[in-house]
Amino acid sequence: MTLQAYTRRLGALDQMLTQEKNRLKISPDELREDIKDHLAFLKEQVKTVKKRLLKHIQRHNNLKEQHSLLTTIVGVGDDTAARVLAEIGSLEHFDSARQLAAFAGLTPQEHESGTSVKGKTRLCKIGNRRLRKALYFPALVLLQHCPQAQAFRERLLAAGKCKMQVVGALMHKLIRVIYGVLKSGKPFDPDKLLPAT
Repeated sequence: MTLQAYTRRLGALDQMLTQEKNRLKISPDELREDIKDHLAFLKEQVKTVKKRLLKHIQRHNNLKEQHSLLTTIVGVGDDTAARVLAEIGSLEHFDSARQLAAFAGLTPQEHESGTSVKGKTRLCKIGNRRLRKALYFPALVLLQHCPQAQAFRERLLAAGKCKMQVVGALMHKLIRVIYGVLKSGKPFDPDKLLPAT
């Protein structure tokens, strides 16, 4: 799939940039200019691939529409929308939001030891790690800028959940929102994030 090839190339370039930035901090003076040149080259490559990626999305009406819908979700920008679409592929592969959450490895899992000792609930993490990674920062932005997400956080904290469990639960909710937006063809409605009980 071309979209996935673009997003995975961007992921590889991001990783190379991080490695070179770290290398720059510890390299002797004799190598610093060479590393700086490589960093400049990698940054240009990122710009070029992003432009091609967006052109690819614009050329395909279905992708363009889905990309546009996803960017109505608070915290989901162009890059995240492209990465999510690339990893999901066709929504027709999933019969429900729960199936998509399981595919991403975002379903809660009880931790058990033996037959009686239970630990904290945590994310399954058996799934598409790239999709999970793509949702982490958008979940934090959603938490910061969406009152409904903040109310959700407060409810979980009051129930004794730790901060990372809250972020995991919000990522789970975000993948369900993504499914709902793509399935319905309607823009994000924050009131559906935390329906009145």
